[in-house]
Order: sequence, then structure tokens, then C-alpha cells
Amino acid sequence: MTSYPFADQINILVADDHPLFRQALSEALSQTDHKIQIQQVQSLADTRVAAETGDIDLILLDLKMPDCVGLMGLIELRSRHPEIAIAVVTANESGQTMRKVKSAGAVGYLIKSMELDSLVAALNGLLEGQRYFSLEGIEDPQDIDDDIDAMKKLASLTPKQQHVLSLISRGYLNKQIAYELDIKETTVKTHVSEIFRKLSIFNRTQAAIYNQYLNVPE
Repeated sequence: MTSYPFADQINILVADDHPLFRQALSEALSQTDHKIQIQQVQSLADTRVAAETGDIDLILLDLKMPDCVGLMGLIELRSRHPEIAIAVVTANESGQTMRKVKSAGAVGYLIKSMELDSLVAALNGLLEGQRYFSLEGIEDPQDIDDDIDAMKKLASLTPKQQHVLSLISRGYLNKQIAYELDIKETTVKTHVSEIFRKLSIFNRTQAAIYNQYLNVPE
């Protein structure tokens, strides 16, 4: 198993918009065999700040927060902070979503409905440098390779470019994107050109298909 460079005390960031689950996850972490320090946040914006200013070793990230849609937050955090291990903790039991999360570089995929003993065991494994994926064994190797390639390209986009990509996928024209983001239309054109270059695509239809990698089922 791959080991992380964890010190004697492991600093953990629990990122979830539901306070009761943040508390439940913190209590499960307290039952592990490791010396830990826990910080809780309720949004992707707060997660960004904590990652920038704190000495974070591991982020336990929910995929569904008000300002975090799909895999956007995970890809952004992995791109900006490759030194921080990130595990997704979610109610989503889709094998396809888990495969995307794995391809995006997460070290774990934990289901919120897990029994407490199983959750504590999974967390112990993560804190010992192991990877844990609740639905492991259902992926197609070719699908994983395709996802890894797509995730690498998406990770090269800036947050603003990711936002533009999401609007393109919803059928917005450049003028509408400019209005939505309060920027000049010439700036939108520059973003679109960069998105096409980074993703190695040529039209908006292909851009919309790429954006589907960021989406996860409800």
C-alpha cells in the first residue's frame, strides 16, 4: 500500500455541510488508533481557506455541498494541493462515481451508510497510509484509464475555466457567459480557447461531454 508522509499527529479536515454528520465522523475518527487533530468546515470555500492556511494532512470531503457541484471541488483541491491526501465520504453509492473519484486522485471512497465499526476500520486504514474504496472490484480497467486521462486534463483548468465549461455544457453562448460571470465577452472567448486547447477538443459539444465527468448522480 502507498503510505502518506503522516507525522505522529495527523491533522484532519472534515468538510461537510451537515453538522450532525461532521460530528458523527469526528466521533468515529476519535475511535481510531491514531493521535489526531480535527478541524470542521461546511463549504468548499472554507475548505480552500483551511487547505491554504492550515497544516492539513488529510481532507475527508463530501461531494455535495452548496458551493461544490460534483467532482469540481475534488479536482481543484487535488490540483492545488497535491501534498494533501483527500478521501471522499459520501452517500453516493454509484460505482461509476467511485471510479471517477479514484481516477481524480482520491485515496478513499467511504459510504456514509457504513456501520460504525466498518467506518472506524476504514478510517484506521486511511490513517495508516492505505487506500480504501468501498465499492472496489467493480471497475473496468479501460474505463479507469479513460477517466484518468480526462481527470488530468480537467485538473489543468483554472476554477474560472471550470465554471465557463459548466456554462458551455448548459448551452450558454459567450454573451450569456459574460453576463453570468460579469466579465467581458473577449475574456470569455479567451477562456473558451484555453479550455479547448487544454482538453484537446474543437467544439462546444465535445466540451459538454467532458463536463459530464464532473457530474455525479443524485
